Amino acid sequence: MKLAVMIPNWVGDACMATPALRALRSELPHQSAITWVARPGPLAVLKGLPWADQFVCYKPRASAGSKLPSGQPILNRRGLVHQLRQERFDAILYLTNSLSTALLGALARIPRRIGYARDWRSWLLSDAIAVRSGLKDARKDPCIDNYLRLVESMGCQALDKRTELALEPADEALAIECLESLGLSPHQELLVINTGAATAPTKRWPIEQAAKTASELANQLDLSVLIHCGPAERDNANAIEKLADHPRVKSMGSFKELPLGLSKALIARSRLVISTDSGPRHIAVAMNKPVVSLFGSIDPGLTRSYNFPETILTLGLACQPCGSYDCRFRHANCMNHLDSDRVVRAAKSAYRQSDFSQHQLQNIR
Repeated sequence: MKLAVMIPNWVGDACMATPALRALRSELPHQSAITWVARPGPLAVLKGLPWADQFVCYKPRASAGSKLPSGQPILNRRGLVHQLRQERFDAILYLTNSLSTALLGALARIPRRIGYARDWRSWLLSDAIAVRSGLKDARKDPCIDNYLRLVESMGCQALDKRTELALEPADEALAIECLESLGLSPHQELLVINTGAATAPTKRWPIEQAAKTASELANQLDLSVLIHCGPAERDNANAIEKLADHPRVKSMGSFKELPLGLSKALIARSRLVISTDSGPRHIAVAMNKPVVSLFGSIDPGLTRSYNFPETILTLGLACQPCGSYDCRFRHANCMNHLDSDRVVRAAKSAYRQSDFSQHQLQNIR
């Protein structure tokens, strides 16, 4: 079988899809050829995993001639349909839920098109998987479980729910260069703090609380603290470093380049991660790091993980979880009132618990 897989559009969702992607590679017949079709961000975070034979990168409105830094073309919708048609796939599996992505496979004349029957796209699917099945509801169950239900429909048992990512040597070398350029020792224990979220104000954590948390933990746990950021978050991360005013609290925002491979490598080097519900949180989970996850409007159950136990921190306000990316009360207290004292206590507890767990593992070995 020649299979195309439409990867979810967000970095965090792509991380949560890795148990399904692993199951396809390990449980489909060995002669199956698997191609991942993904946007640049998800493709970058999945880079290094050995579960695909080919990769196709696309952005719906990419201009002609667009390329990744590696030189790989970035296809627009028309280019992607042409590529899919040329490849003559037997099937396409949609880990996306949109009508537009379902249309791509139909226009490419792929015979078997598998996905959830939602968002008015059932007529475009040959295998329309019911959103509700017994006690399962794809709109309410964890994302990881929903992706696994799709691969189960293709005959995979998909028993392993743990997420997984891989590093490449260039990522690790860049991480060391980044730390040294910021004046942090690559040999000292590292705490990573991520306050941003690409999708929603109700997921972001105030920089004042992050700065206070960073300086207190740098002192109390005697470690270095790295403020994580993406290219669009440099100013916020740099502001946190300035407010913290601590020699071991540094921002990634002053580093020359911020590819996702660098984020993966820095998180992989960390002892503990504090993050909002965003891509870095899911990267940390997939790297089996202890994570203190800060939740505002979103139900933590929808993105639950099955790796190293997370510490979920939420205020439990009467309006939580509303599920909205914009606060209808215009105050976003679910995140703005999540104070540093709570986060410091949770982080110290997670740090001690991870130390105990590692000690137990060493004794078992």
